[in-house]
Amino acid sequence: MSLPLKEFRGKITVEADAVISTLAEREGQEKQEIVREVLHQWALEKINEARLIGQYLEREGLEGILRERRGINRSP
Repeated sequence: MSLPLKEFRGKITVEADAVISTLAEREGQEKQEIVREVLHQWALEKINEARLIGQYLEREGLEGILRERRGINRSP
Protein backbone atom coordinates (compact mmCIF):
# COMPACT_ATOMS: atom_id res chain seq x y z
CA MET A 1 0.00 0.00 0.00
CA SER A 2 1.50 3.32 -0.99
CA LEU A 3 0.68 6.66 0.50
CA PRO A 4 -1.43 9.10 -1.49
CA LEU A 5 0.47 11.64 -3.54
CA LYS A 6 -0.05 15.41 -3.44
CA GLU A 7 0.04 17.56 -6.55
CA PHE A 8 3.02 19.95 -6.70
CA ARG A 9 4.27 22.12 -9.50
CA GLY A 10 7.36 24.25 -9.29
CA LYS A 11 10.36 25.51 -11.13
CA ILE A 12 13.87 24.13 -10.76
CA THR A 13 17.29 25.33 -11.84
CA VAL A 14 18.89 24.32 -15.11
CA GLU A 15 21.55 22.40 -13.17
CA ALA A 16 18.96 20.45 -11.16
CA ASP A 17 17.08 19.62 -14.36
CA ALA A 18 20.27 18.37 -16.00
CA VAL A 19 20.97 16.03 -13.10
CA ILE A 20 17.37 14.81 -12.81
CA SER A 21 17.07 14.29 -16.57
CA THR A 22 20.33 12.37 -16.71
CA LEU A 23 19.37 10.14 -13.79
CA ALA A 24 15.90 9.53 -15.21
CA GLU A 25 17.36 8.53 -18.58
CA ARG A 26 20.02 6.31 -17.02
CA GLU A 27 17.60 4.62 -14.60
CA GLY A 28 14.72 4.38 -17.04
CA GLN A 29 12.46 6.38 -14.73
CA GLU A 30 10.29 9.42 -15.12
CA LYS A 31 11.74 12.70 -13.88
CA GLN A 32 8.83 12.98 -11.44
CA GLU A 33 9.85 9.69 -9.83
CA ILE A 34 13.39 10.94 -9.26
CA VAL A 35 12.23 14.23 -7.77
CA ARG A 36 9.61 12.51 -5.60
CA GLU A 37 12.23 10.15 -4.12
CA VAL A 38 14.72 12.98 -3.49
CA LEU A 39 12.09 15.11 -1.74
CA HIS A 40 10.81 12.13 0.22
CA GLN A 41 14.28 11.31 1.55
CA TRP A 42 14.87 14.98 2.41
CA ALA A 43 11.52 15.13 4.25
CA LEU A 44 12.36 11.99 6.24
CA GLU A 45 15.69 13.53 7.25
CA LYS A 46 13.95 16.73 8.42
CA ILE A 47 11.36 14.72 10.37
CA ASN A 48 14.16 12.78 12.05
CA GLU A 49 16.02 16.01 12.87
CA ALA A 50 12.87 17.44 14.47
CA ARG A 51 12.45 14.25 16.52
CA LEU A 52 16.06 14.42 17.71
CA ILE A 53 15.73 18.11 18.63
CA GLY A 54 12.57 17.30 20.59
CA GLN A 55 14.36 14.52 22.46
CA TYR A 56 17.28 16.84 23.23
CA LEU A 57 14.94 19.53 24.56
CA GLU A 58 13.19 16.96 26.76
CA ARG A 59 16.53 15.76 28.16
CA GLU A 60 17.47 19.35 28.95
CA GLY A 61 14.12 19.97 30.63
CA LEU A 62 13.01 22.38 27.94
CA GLU A 63 10.06 20.46 26.52
CA GLY A 64 7.75 23.05 28.09
CA ILE A 65 8.87 25.50 25.42
CA LEU A 66 7.41 23.22 22.76
CA ARG A 67 4.12 22.79 24.61
CA GLU A 68 3.76 26.52 25.25
CA ARG A 69 4.25 27.28 21.55
CA ARG A 70 1.62 24.70 20.62
CA GLY A 71 -0.76 25.81 23.37
CA ILE A 72 -0.62 22.45 25.12
CA ASN A 73 -1.06 22.45 28.86
CA ARG A 74 0.03 19.22 30.55
CA SER A 75 -1.29 19.28 34.10
CA PRO A 76 0.19 16.76 36.52
